[in-house]
Amino acid sequence: MRAFPRSVVVAGVAATACAALLAGCGADDEPSKPVAEDTPATSAPVTPAPTTPAPETSAPSTPDPATLSDRLLLTAQVPGLNAQWHWQDGRTAQLGTEPSNICAQASLVDIGATNGVFRTFFPPDDSDDNAAQQIAVFPDAKTTASAWSVLKSWQLRCGEAISADVKIRAGAPVAVRTSADEASWYLVTSQPMGEETGRFDAVGMIRKGTTISVLTMTNSGQDYSYPKGKEPMVAMVKAAAAKLG
Repeated sequence: MRAFPRSVVVAGVAATACAALLAGCGADDEPSKPVAEDTPATSAPVTPAPTTPAPETSAPSTPDPATLSDRLLLTAQVPGLNAQWHWQDGRTAQLGTEPSNICAQASLVDIGATNGVFRTFFPPDDSDDNAAQQIAVFPDAKTTASAWSVLKSWQLRCGEAISADVKIRAGAPVAVRTSADEASWYLVTSQPMGEETGRFDAVGMIRKGTTISVLTMTNSGQDYSYPKGKEPMVAMVKAAAAKLG
């Protein structure tokens, strides 16, 4: 084998090392290329499917007595028996179990009303003449219609529960034109046997929505003479219907 001089071997090793070093230095001098960073993939925004809101349900509200009282006629709004007649303040309270008029056989509460108020009006003299108004609210249209039918049936049977010593006659209902669903009035004449003075009970009825109002005006006398359509109760029904709203 041919032997190389020691100087040649060392020179070769040095050359190899230098070449490797130069290669490394050259690589470091070149500008480094930016490394692309991973970017998160973007996706189209997700729109939630529309949802239908649940319908709001609430129990039907019943006006409280204070609100109903605002719908009652004021004393000054009640027509007098004549031009000089001015009613006096009576009593206002929540509706109880008193029948609404002379022909009624039960109260408005007894025939389905859930709430109600009444107001009375006193005479300006020492007589027992009087007037009154009741307003009752019913839970639904069906109950209101049923109560209205009952009120009309009592008018037809008026006098059945009154003493045989009293002669009584209920006139036919007369329609009154108002903004309400229905309004009418009728006159009940009662007279004890053997007496000349009679008792006149004018009864008005108004139905609007689920509200019913019953009006009364009572006086004593020998006759009830007013021009047709000018009776005090006709004016009272019109005023009360307008105030019901």
